[in-house]
Amino acid sequence: MDLLWCVLMALAASQEHGRRPLHERRRRPVRDKTARQQAAAARARARGYIDAPAALQSEEDLSPEAPAAEVTTTLTEAQRKATPTLRKLPADDQRRYCSAACASEGKGTIYAQHLRKAGGTLLRQYLARYRCKPFDTILSKRERLAQRGVPRPKTSRTVIQADRAFNPQNLRLRPNAVYVTILRDPVARVASAFFADDGIHFDSWLDGIQRASQKRSKDAEAFHDDSGGWPLSQKIHEEVSNYYVQVFSGVASHPVTQRHYDAAVSTLSNFDVVLILEHLGTPDGRKEAMSLLARALPLPSIARCPPSIRPRPVNSGRKGVLTEVQKRRIADLNGYDLKLYDHAVNLMNARIAASLGDCVPRNCSSTPDESLNLLQGEDALESCGRLIPRKCRRDA
Repeated sequence: MDLLWCVLMALAASQEHGRRPLHERRRRPVRDKTARQQAAAARARARGYIDAPAALQSEEDLSPEAPAAEVTTTLTEAQRKATPTLRKLPADDQRRYCSAACASEGKGTIYAQHLRKAGGTLLRQYLARYRCKPFDTILSKRERLAQRGVPRPKTSRTVIQADRAFNPQNLRLRPNAVYVTILRDPVARVASAFFADDGIHFDSWLDGIQRASQKRSKDAEAFHDDSGGWPLSQKIHEEVSNYYVQVFSGVASHPVTQRHYDAAVSTLSNFDVVLILEHLGTPDGRKEAMSLLARALPLPSIARCPPSIRPRPVNSGRKGVLTEVQKRRIADLNGYDLKLYDHAVNLMNARIAASLGDCVPRNCSSTPDESLNLLQGEDALESCGRLIPRKCRRDA
């Protein structure tokens, strides 16, 4: 009995003086986000996962992130004329020649259509190196991410749109802008998106995105029936069926038709620079791509730290290989996108072989009503701290 009583007393003492319950223990202090976490949040904002702070929106360069076209069916006459029409646009080589001339004077606008999992980050990096003045002093990561970059002399304001379709009326409303984009093989793009988002449940992932696509298409059709026009700005973050055609036609549709494809072809043909991700896999391919960008976005020959394209992929996500059955299913869903991709390859090769013609003088500073500014996205100056190469930050 004495031994049992001693054991019980020792157990009671250990419980009394032992570790306190979880709810009574001291909690760790909440720390500020590290520079790495801030960079990850900035990349998420750029991809459209979270809303950007209001302070990051440039009143001069960007439109509001929530356009009125998605919440109301009341359009003014000017807005109705600016809605996508699904009509073929005539090829306008003279516009391309003059937009490059305006960009060389720093009086135009650079617009980049960032297509998800198609090499858009490479394009963002090039535009950041074009637009941002290299850092003259060594700054900490927190300081670089917190401050807005300083523009280079004689460079044009730059807007990168990531999660919205391109309204073809931009080409008419802002003819002085330089329009650039980069495409990737549609099957490889969807596979990359799958391994970045899920990577395990292929069928359920694919079906879930298609259901969202059908709902988006029905909402766009309802808007068209009520207002007489398609939404001015159509949000499309992820798509597995003819994503490129929907983006460049400006209209969300499920299924896509020949009319949407024809409109997308005419829109893409009027872009100043169309790059192909697979073409950047070799040194010669990167040189040809950089020559196209340098023609459209010229810098003085003495410019320090000139922009370049990285020789390796970025943000590739988790690696994986799809089965042949899964690849065939993706290809069946992207018949029009595969055709548009082939057109983009031919377009890039033709632009590499050609040269820019002479521009008939025009007023580069003329801009339409700001209420019709459909170029929405992140200003390249917001990404200077995370996208400019480290060696250029240290050059004096």
